[in-house]
Amino acid sequence: MKVVAPARAVTEVDGLSGRRYRAKDGIYEMSPRDGRALVQAGGFLPSLAGATSRATGYRCTRCGFGAFFTTCGRCGGPCDKE
Repeated sequence: MKVVAPARAVTEVDGLSGRRYRAKDGIYEMSPRDGRALVQAGGFLPSLAGATSRATGYRCTRCGFGAFFTTCGRCGGPCDKE
């Protein structure tokens, strides 16, 4: 079971089973029991949908951040259609 940690700075967690898990690219590969416990503690399941097309998004004119909205989620600036 793949689980993402509740905070980016968390690189290792100990599961209920006593096993220590280390994140690879921010994602833990865990046993189902340990994964459910981490989700209850604030972790979440990663999206398995994959990347989206650039044609469906917007790009911030101030900071260059990619967004799905016309207002940037990072700096609050305006975004233009890509």
